[in-house]
Amino acid sequence: MTAAALLAPAPALAARATPLPRLDLVLIGARGQVGSALRQRLARQHARIAALTGLDLRLLAAFDRRGFAFDLAGLEPERLGDALQPRRDEDLQALFSHLARPNATPTLVIDCTASEEIAERYPDWLASGLGIVTANKRANARDLAFYRTLRERASASAVPYRFETTVGAAIPLLGPLRDLSLRGERVVSIQGVLSGSLSFLLERLHAGVSFSDALSEAQALGYTEPDPGEDLRAEDLTRKLLVLAREAGFDLEPQQVDVTPFSESAAAHPSSWRDRLAIEDATWAARIATAKAQRQRWVIVAEVDRDGARVALRTVPDTSPFATLPAGQNLVRIETELQGERPLWLGGPGAGPEITAAGVLSDVIDAAAELAARRYGESRRRIALA
Repeated sequence: MTAAALLAPAPALAARATPLPRLDLVLIGARGQVGSALRQRLARQHARIAALTGLDLRLLAAFDRRGFAFDLAGLEPERLGDALQPRRDEDLQALFSHLARPNATPTLVIDCTASEEIAERYPDWLASGLGIVTANKRANARDLAFYRTLRERASASAVPYRFETTVGAAIPLLGPLRDLSLRGERVVSIQGVLSGSLSFLLERLHAGVSFSDALSEAQALGYTEPDPGEDLRAEDLTRKLLVLAREAGFDLEPQQVDVTPFSESAAAHPSSWRDRLAIEDATWAARIATAKAQRQRWVIVAEVDRDGARVALRTVPDTSPFATLPAGQNLVRIETELQGERPLWLGGPGAGPEITAAGVLSDVIDAAAELAARRYGESRRRIALA
């Protein structure tokens, strides 16, 4: 049974009399857009997940910058707002001391933030035996040594470390790349529209909407990063390319990616770019008009090959697959040594809290099964088949 199948509508499922093995969840970013969507989805799917995996997933703790909640019996995901209390300095220390005690319940940490501070703690958490599921791109896009440390710590501790939604939201991109590597098929190049937020902006710009209005729409829909300047400077897109490239076997450092920002104002004036939205409105109106007259469209493409890695704005014919994407969609072309004339194409929705939360839950289900199998072994499988 795949994680995707578990998210499908469920028929009535008989309740089990035998208590199920428990696996605890710690949710970070509990009140953010992705964290909130994940909580609602987890509440709706809890019974089905238990019935089909033989696991009882309990939300043991949740926190964000301001709030903290913890309950040994398990928190109710959909009512978490009532349980969160002002966070104290000692709360996290007490929580992770509890998780590190001998014979603790197997636990997954779920990171739905974009926090550098949280990403910094991954190596210690993995080393202590905690599994991690993350939508936070920052850990895997840091220097190459840190990326390798994360993989080594997870392997040494025999715990899952899953981050499928860091690139393409719920589109399965990283899994297929790992499969190619396992079967010994070398990736030659990757080219794609990887930013759902910038894809959305460009579609709206070509529809005649001003840059400032399109950006407001993208923010309202939850497509952008908490700081939209990260999207406009192509910082978020660069992180995605680094993750994708590294999983494909390209050992890149962040400074090796040649980046053209989406917005010159956001790049040149990172703290005051909003004061220059009128300039961006005029710049993009002129660009779009010229492109349309030439039957072209603007796209921002991320790519990596033997010559290096690049993020660049460019015009392409308006019939190009990259030019005909619906708003917010991603599309990736993967060429391998065996698939050159007919490359792999993968695409789908690449932004939005609901689709990202769905992808995170898929990772949680798969990681929980992996972690529980290592802890509970054959007894878990017998319960699941009872």
